[in-house]
Amino acid sequence: MAFAKGLPGADGPELKNFDPLKFSESDNLMYFREAELKHGRIAMLATAGWIHTEYFTIPDHAVGSIAAHDASVANGAMIQILGWISVIEIICTPKVWALKDGGEPGNYSFDPLGLGKKDMKSMQVKELKNGRLAMMAFSGLVTQAVLTGKPFPYI
Repeated sequence: MAFAKGLPGADGPELKNFDPLKFSESDNLMYFREAELKHGRIAMLATAGWIHTEYFTIPDHAVGSIAAHDASVANGAMIQILGWISVIEIICTPKVWALKDGGEPGNYSFDPLGLGKKDMKSMQVKELKNGRLAMMAFSGLVTQAVLTGKPFPYI
């Protein structure tokens, strides 16, 4: 049997077949890949959004991302965000259930620009690796912002 059931991005020049916790042998592998893709997409947006808000602010409202987060928690805006994210997750739940019937992780059949007509396996690997990098980048951004108390680029 192929490593990670032959999913795109399962092997590469970085680390061949690296899976010390044996997740690739799990029956839930497709759910794990769906979660990885979803978190990677969110991290890509979050990284770009974090950097954008550090550089472009509303006049007379210059506040960093950490302070904006704390203010959103204090005034209840985070509850609204949680509500909308819950609605989106509920709408997407049948798609996740379809993974048991051979559905493809991360494919929501939404391609208005026609990018899926290109080399799909190559595009999937690029998205997966960019998502992995974005997850690490966002973790670093948040950690440095909290530790230094300075806005990006933390120098």
